[in-house]
Amino acid sequence: MSQLESNIRLYPWFRAASDGHAWITVFFLYMSQTLPLDQVIQLSAVYYLSVFVLEVPSGYFSDRIGRRTTLLIAACALVVSHCCFIVGANFWWFAAGQFLLATGIAMQSGTDTALHYDSLKALGREGEYARREAGAEQWGLIMLALATLSGGVLGLIDLRLAYVFSLVSALIMAALVWRFTEPQHADETTALPQGFIAVVLGCIARLREPLLGWIFLVVIVLYAMAHIVYEFYQPYITLLQLPLLEASSYAPLISGLVISISMFGGAIGARTSIAWQSKLGLVGVLAAAMSIQLGIVAAMAIAVSPLVLALVCVRNFPMALVHAPVRAAIAPRITRDQRATYLSLQGLSERLFFALLLLGLASGLDKGAPVEKITLMAILTSTLWIGIGMAVVLFLFSGKIQRAFKTDSRSG
Repeated sequence: MSQLESNIRLYPWFRAASDGHAWITVFFLYMSQTLPLDQVIQLSAVYYLSVFVLEVPSGYFSDRIGRRTTLLIAACALVVSHCCFIVGANFWWFAAGQFLLATGIAMQSGTDTALHYDSLKALGREGEYARREAGAEQWGLIMLALATLSGGVLGLIDLRLAYVFSLVSALIMAALVWRFTEPQHADETTALPQGFIAVVLGCIARLREPLLGWIFLVVIVLYAMAHIVYEFYQPYITLLQLPLLEASSYAPLISGLVISISMFGGAIGARTSIAWQSKLGLVGVLAAAMSIQLGIVAAMAIAVSPLVLALVCVRNFPMALVHAPVRAAIAPRITRDQRATYLSLQGLSERLFFALLLLGLASGLDKGAPVEKITLMAILTSTLWIGIGMAVVLFLFSGKIQRAFKTDSRSG
């Protein structure tokens, strides 16, 4: 049991190391140095489609082989990915880096929080999960804020240095995973399903439960709206007309400041998420997060302005706000033999939807098209209307879902 206590102590440090993604600040700028806009967007689609291929198998692998082994593979993939970006200078090097980055993210997705919940459950302390997961999310976002700020500063010297920072962080992540112990579960020792398809179908069947199915769809839309902001805020910066500064020249630093502030805002969201849930309920928290996220996309679609850039700094707050409440609602409703697979299925669906959205947006662009205001505004406006339409449909059922959640919580 002392070894599992070590898992719980190390988990926030692991989350911090795994979020040392300094490359986030400069990835669009770095690749667009040598590639046209359509190929940069295609590379983003390569990442999301790669995650689509790997996400659910990685969850099944985690449920069958173990959390620690899966996280070790994730760390190694991230290390090699960053090396590809550091060395590479053409589309295929970047594509290899994107694929390996997707491998690392997919292998980690769902498995990290499953290891956390499993460790607490094995110690009979699963009631602490929501609070501890929110705390770990907070530390991860603080590290991400520091990493992205560093990436912006380093980018002024050489955009490649942001990937060097990320490489060091991935190596620390691997060292921490090596110290983890695989959780054992005295009350969840039933044999695992024999086949991958059986596990996936079992997870899909869970979506028939109104609460799980509704959360599943809402989080997909939230993810897409948040990542549209993430995907296009860097070219947005280059279009700004800032006094005293040439936005395009200082784009790495401005990008680093924006995303760093965003991550600190996310840390505040994670820290206050449980308090928000106690006041608004799970559905209320999701509705608030959706409203904030759509508001940011709307502002970007309306005008290119430094004032809108200030709103972009809020981008991570709503996503961090829902992380712990959503995971705390899901984890107890999924058995150990399906937990990582289910969370991976959620992650896969988020990324698949966004990848298809990106490909649809890219298909409407002329090959070799530069970043222009009219093009960016059209992309953001189209996405905004898609998000509003889906959100309206989903929240028409929010009252029924809220009542079901309260009844389920009381019976549990």
